[in-house]
Amino acid sequence: MKKIFGFTLAEVLITLGIIGVVAAMTIPTLMANYQKQVWINQLKKTYSVLNEGYRQIYVNQGCTDMTCTGFMDGAYLNFDNEEVKNKFVSTFKLSNVNNSNLLNYKVNTGGGNTGYTFNDFLDTPTLSGTTADGSIIGFVDGYILGGLISVDTNGLRGPNEVGRDIFIFVYTDKMIAPFYSKAHIDWVGEFGIEGSASEDERKQAVEEYCNADQRMSCAEKIIMDGWQMNY
Repeated sequence: MKKIFGFTLAEVLITLGIIGVVAAMTIPTLMANYQKQVWINQLKKTYSVLNEGYRQIYVNQGCTDMTCTGFMDGAYLNFDNEEVKNKFVSTFKLSNVNNSNLLNYKVNTGGGNTGYTFNDFLDTPTLSGTTADGSIIGFVDGYILGGLISVDTNGLRGPNEVGRDIFIFVYTDKMIAPFYSKAHIDWVGEFGIEGSASEDERKQAVEEYCNADQRMSCAEKIIMDGWQMNY
């Protein structure tokens, strides 16, 4: 009679136990990496859409940059001018324009700090709204380091955390740039706002600003790291 070989119940249970331990150790990491990639892809899309729209505005005015449009007052966009505001609203297809209720949701600004709303974090934007793809965008003028743009890349879906789905940009004469990028420093330096900074000093500042408690420069850090979220 031919002998049939197989696993005993004990062997099967031991094998399943090992698989379970390995899965418990690796699946959370895989899920976290997957979620980071989702946020990065959203950031890439937002970065592209912002710059396409920004260039479209000054090109449609027959200009090579925003300064020749008459839409800027020094380093800042003049959103008090209805023509300027309407150009941005129509170009970015904004709805819920300057609806303060839309911005009154809690955001985590880093280190678990959820004491701010999106509106508080922006110090009340000059122009805000929801884009066609559901992102929430706010333009802030008068900040010491130039005009800011804060974007929640997936709207209200969460985690509503700076450096995850919320990122800070600035506008320059030619582009929308990540906070503390070289384009940002060069632009505000022209107005004596920030002064000169070496490239090493800038990169060090990017690391410092994208930490657990202050994530203003995380978009630039992600790009510097080859589109990786290493934090």
